[in-house]
Amino acid sequence: MLTRFPTDLELRAEGGLLLRLPTDVDVDAIAGACQDPDIARFTRVPSPYTVDDARWFVRMATDEATAGASLNLVVVEGGRLVGACGLPRVDQRDRSGEVGYWVAAGARGRGVATRAARAVCRWALEDAGIERLVLEAATINPGSNGVARALGFTREGTLRQAAVEGGTDDPGRFDMNVWGLLPGELT
Repeated sequence: MLTRFPTDLELRAEGGLLLRLPTDVDVDAIAGACQDPDIARFTRVPSPYTVDDARWFVRMATDEATAGASLNLVVVEGGRLVGACGLPRVDQRDRSGEVGYWVAAGARGRGVATRAARAVCRWALEDAGIERLVLEAATINPGSNGVARALGFTREGTLRQAAVEGGTDDPGRFDMNVWGLLPGELT
């Protein structure tokens, strides 16, 4: 198991996607993409999302990769940032991690999340020594549940009223499906 993640890590995914740590050059693109209400609704991304939030994300990504606590990568297609994908939580002791991602509104529906997450899962299971991956998806988010299915994750259960809907003045709660992936199961 890697105790630190390389800060120069680059993953290549199908269809020409490049995954790498974010840099200061990405700040405006990250801030712009995270204005999308669906990103705030289904992730832990703050709303409203500011340029300062994007700057914090860039710094945090490098610091936590160096510490081995998480691996947060941006997804680039044709030189343009189209999302983020990685392991926002890693448990070194249990050799487990959580897969997370968001895709910019203009890049949705083209398999970006599936291709990026497949590259992250493959790297985690084959190169980083992680032995269990978890993906949580709101039951009302068919896209993210579809990504989990497409990658070979097994739905292990539903956490009732587990998440607060983000990006709204009157947040409701929703159920979260928990999906698990073990070595040899990635499709």
